[in-house]
Amino acid sequence: MLPAEAIDDDTKLVEITDSKVLAHVNNLVPGLAQAGNAVNNAAQAVQAANGEVLYRAVIPAGAKLTNSKAMEGAVRGIYHGADGIKGHANLVAVEAQKGTAVVANTAAAMGVASMVVGQYYMTQINAELGEISDGISQIQDFQDNEYRSRVFSLVAHVKKIADFQTEILENDVLRLSKIAQLDSLEEECTQLLGQANLTLAGFAKKNGLDYEAYEKALGNAQNWFMYQKSLLDVLYKISDLRYTLHLGAVSREQCVALLPTYIKQVSDTQERLTAWHDGTTHRLGIETDEIRRKRAGFDSVIHFIPGLFNDDFNFRSIEKKTAKMITVQASGHEAMHIADISELYSEDVQLISKNGKLYYLPENKEELQNKGLTQK
Repeated sequence: MLPAEAIDDDTKLVEITDSKVLAHVNNLVPGLAQAGNAVNNAAQAVQAANGEVLYRAVIPAGAKLTNSKAMEGAVRGIYHGADGIKGHANLVAVEAQKGTAVVANTAAAMGVASMVVGQYYMTQINAELGEISDGISQIQDFQDNEYRSRVFSLVAHVKKIADFQTEILENDVLRLSKIAQLDSLEEECTQLLGQANLTLAGFAKKNGLDYEAYEKALGNAQNWFMYQKSLLDVLYKISDLRYTLHLGAVSREQCVALLPTYIKQVSDTQERLTAWHDGTTHRLGIETDEIRRKRAGFDSVIHFIPGLFNDDFNFRSIEKKTAKMITVQASGHEAMHIADISELYSEDVQLISKNGKLYYLPENKEELQNKGLTQK
């Protein structure tokens, strides 16, 4: 039992809402969800000085129980594999609460732990894929319908796998089939991303364009630029899903093995695209900050004399969206992509019972993510 102050930020709690996961938790630790309410009622009755009381259950990643030095009143589970100690976790004794039993089935605890962590990861991935899909939907006036449909199909299939289902994590055959499907989807994603990279590199070879031709090429490049970003994001999500479905048995490094190759391709393409924009805007006298460009041809002749007295007459305005596209494409995508390097499957899985609801308290991922910045 812990006071509310033990949780420094309630926003870190992730509610467990899947009915099947809740059922598995209840089978493992009967009455856990009700324990929080019982404790709250008791605390109010005796006007406990510590305020709201929470119930914490720590599900182990391992077996062989020993006394925990990290948490008073708990035991630490150490799971032995073929090569020795494989993992460990804390279990909080709950015999003081009526209707709640101490976790005894380590194998069942490990299964529930995988479900809780898997649901957490997959819910995050699914939400991020939804944002990617929305971004792709905003791409308009794209003439290659076959490419567009392939991208939509890719995202839809990856998102379908990311829709959390306890059946996938419970059934090894089904889970492994989804991993195999991810391998195929990853191949499709890399092909589509490679095509986007090559097409953008092709635009970077268009030298000597006048303003009208440059503006047209700019609009076409913008569509491929957006596809490039979306597909790289999908590639990241596929890697995250692979790690999730492997239940942490495969390292993050192995799950992201292809990423460095395609990150470099995107980076190399971006360098060419930036150089193209810098050279073309300089040659055509385009000033994106001022949203204007130098007059050319006969237009510059008739404004020559007025321009001697006022330099503004030597320029004409351009569309704001044109200036924005130039700036965005020349700058590239976000300078840094935050790769998820957390390994929550190997961490203690902490469940919090509060007001009749169950919450998962993930390990703090912020520091891990700050260390996991990958050049995009």
